Amino acid sequence: MIWLISVSIVLAGVCVWLFSELQRAKQHSDQRAEELRSSAKALAADAAIYKQKLNALSQSSGAGILMLDKSGTVVHANVTAERMLNAEPDGLLKRSLIQATFSAELQQFVLNMGPGPDSYDFQIGGAQGPILRASKYRFPMGVSGEPETMLVLVDVTELRRLETVRRDFVGNVSHELRTPLASIRAIAETLQDGAIADEDVAQGFLSTIVQETDRLARIAADLLILSDAESKEPEKSYFDLTELLKEVVERFKPHAAESGLSLALEAEKPLQLLASRDQVEQVVVNLVSNATKYTPSGGKVLVRAHKQDENVVLDVIDNGIGIMHEHLPRLFERFYRVDKARSRASGGTGLGLSIVKHIVESHEGEIRVASEYNRGSTFTVMLPAGTQTAQ
Repeated sequence: MIWLISVSIVLAGVCVWLFSELQRAKQHSDQRAEELRSSAKALAADAAIYKQKLNALSQSSGAGILMLDKSGTVVHANVTAERMLNAEPDGLLKRSLIQATFSAELQQFVLNMGPGPDSYDFQIGGAQGPILRASKYRFPMGVSGEPETMLVLVDVTELRRLETVRRDFVGNVSHELRTPLASIRAIAETLQDGAIADEDVAQGFLSTIVQETDRLARIAADLLILSDAESKEPEKSYFDLTELLKEVVERFKPHAAESGLSLALEAEKPLQLLASRDQVEQVVVNLVSNATKYTPSGGKVLVRAHKQDENVVLDVIDNGIGIMHEHLPRLFERFYRVDKARSRASGGTGLGLSIVKHIVESHEGEIRVASEYNRGSTFTVMLPAGTQTAQ
């Protein structure tokens, strides 16, 4: 009996101990569970804040951003991407990449998992549409737990245009320099082979060398002027534009008279302008030179200037040979000539109107041309007059 009582007491003690251990284990488990729940809430809060930051960065980015799931479906698009791809708000979501961009080549570029370029240029909206450069970045696991791809879109239309301009410019400069250099070399070789002994022939050849050298010098000078107009801020000061126009017109009147032209000036006096006097003179000289050059005998050239609101407006008007409509869009390109043979024969470098355009634009002005073939042309330059307080 005593043995049974002892056993019962021992068993009761074991049960109490086990119960207390279970209680402690439960408390520890509950505490651990609460810690895990708190950690999960903290992680969720951090993830939400992180997602908000990414969305803010995405929406404020100057680049277009698309997130694609593993099947190539758009799961995120910022407003810049929507604007670039001409889509409505949220109009790109749940669409395939080819539906969003209409570019099968871009789709193939994104789906290509092997080695290859990390960026691809594509055009939207047809041949005249913008050119976008897509750079891809792959993420092993996205928010959904599946692989995702991010596309960063940058508009490179202007970059491509500048690349084309640079390439054409280099090619045109090479051509313009090669022509007189080839002529000089050919003449020099002819003189070297014995033609120098014939005085009459030698004098003609030497005159041609001088002419071609002058042509090279004009090209070099115009290139320097163009470079300054493109790269340097104009040094502005106030001057009377009317007095400048009088000087230029008087300078050209003898040439106009020899060519049988009427050259006249109509300008308000005084006409104050805040600009680089030297550069404005270059503009006027180039425009008047072209007008007298391409107006036949008996024609008229009028230089006119007046104040209009906060601007000074300069017109150079002629009734010469005019310009055909198809040439007008390219008229201000470097080395572009409407009549190549006549331009070279008259000593033109093909840079005059390009110089005019860049000088005017560096002064925050505008230049326009209206022309009709065989009826004449009007070049209009509009420049901010400036305020006297800025002096």
